[in-house]
Amino acid sequence: MNIAISGFEFDYRRRSERQFFEVFHAHSQMEFTYVHEGQGNLIMEGRHYPVSPGTLMIFQPFRLHRIQVDVAPDAPFVRTVIMFEPAILKPYWSGFPVLESFNRHLLAHGDGRPLYEMPESQPPVSLLKAFDDSLAESLPAHEQTEEAHFLLLNFLRYLKPLRHSAEDADAGGDAARPSHRSEEIMQWIEQHYHEPFKLEQLARDLHLSAYHLAHLFKQSTGSTIFEYTRATRLRHASMLLIQTTLTVPEIGARVGIPDPSYFCKVFREQMGSTPHQYRLHVQKRK
Repeated sequence: MNIAISGFEFDYRRRSERQFFEVFHAHSQMEFTYVHEGQGNLIMEGRHYPVSPGTLMIFQPFRLHRIQVDVAPDAPFVRTVIMFEPAILKPYWSGFPVLESFNRHLLAHGDGRPLYEMPESQPPVSLLKAFDDSLAESLPAHEQTEEAHFLLLNFLRYLKPLRHSAEDADAGGDAARPSHRSEEIMQWIEQHYHEPFKLEQLARDLHLSAYHLAHLFKQSTGSTIFEYTRATRLRHASMLLIQTTLTVPEIGARVGIPDPSYFCKVFREQMGSTPHQYRLHVQKRK
């Protein structure tokens, strides 16, 4: 079942078996996605990670990401998704200072691993099933909200050991993996998104032809370089809308889209609302 209440969304064993396509995107919510079935690839913040059954993916607010999975009727992509606004847990932190500390660490750990291996038998995964079962009881709205918050607190409590496993992994160094030229392209875009985009300059800096660069990126990520540049600009624009009082034209100029009308048009197409509406919507949820 799936549920959407104020600041919280839950979708248990969401299934895709005929088509799955996701663009590069970022959002203001914290997201946990647990993979039950399916093999693929996660692209996040300019790096590639393999995804398989038993993978828990953690996406902090405003982190640009995309999941790639080839699906078929006999090879579906099945996952459970939790998305929530971090602010909804603020009323509980006075009674759980250790858990609050871990939550702050999780929200700020931008350089940490975005995924962890977690068998179905582990307590956090069992919590997902138990919460889904509770939805069948048709609880009143206020009780559903309480159950959702209890789920998040318990889920975070069971995730605390991840902090130590991540520190151990960092101490041991990254596991060897092949380097992707597409990662270099994404890193270049992250450094230059606020400037007018010039494919020729990118090609010169990476010592590749423009044609080979575009073909390589599309083949590796499923998106064009232009689409990724636009997604990067909108991610930074979303952050500025929430974290600053800059005007919409000022924000557009700062992220490389100096035409206010075009900036609003592109933002609405990608985010589903105007920049002003987006700012008001997120502020109301805090």
